[in-house]
Amino acid sequence: LAGVATAETMVRSFNTMHQAGIRLGGWANLGDSPNTKQTSGSTSYEVDFKGGAFHFEGFVDIRISPALMGELSLGILNRGDVNLVDGADQFFGSLLVYPFLLKAKVYPLGNTGSRLQPYITAGGGLYYARHDIQYYRSDAFFSGFDTQSATSIEYTLGGGVDLPVASKIALDLNVAYMPLRFSKDLITIRNYDGLAITLGVKYLFTSLR
Repeated sequence: LAGVATAETMVRSFNTMHQAGIRLGGWANLGDSPNTKQTSGSTSYEVDFKGGAFHFEGFVDIRISPALMGELSLGILNRGDVNLVDGADQFFGSLLVYPFLLKAKVYPLGNTGSRLQPYITAGGGLYYARHDIQYYRSDAFFSGFDTQSATSIEYTLGGGVDLPVASKIALDLNVAYMPLRFSKDLITIRNYDGLAITLGVKYLFTSLR
């Protein structure tokens, strides 16, 4: 009975507290893929996204009610390492996207005693993308791929489940769809839609009661 009482107390505490934490996971591409040979004027080159795609974010959730929270998050999304081949010349870099998002987070079981707390999210914000060449093997640096950047304002949809494991600690499994459509090409494409799947840990603080 003591264990049950402790679990019930933990869930009641979780449903009244704010959250701050981090998430880390992978990024699945749903947009265009530039893994193909391209021709630009007199220059032919091949673009290839290698491994290394990941998504990291920090977030703060403000509890409005047991069933509703507002989330502010700042992330770093690595679309993958990039290899540009232009004849005998090779250029190596990465494309990073920085999402700055504001979301509503709804807990359908927030007013119950369930320890597993599924949620859905909806919101949007600013996505800033930047491509840099970190290393090149060439007689002359190809300035056409030196630095490229773009911004886009888009929505995001997702969901997940929280699991409180202590009075002030909870675990988080999150899935988020992010449509990334930029107004200009970044490494030959504009559509970087994707799905982020992450695991997180969060600290619970400042009870509403």
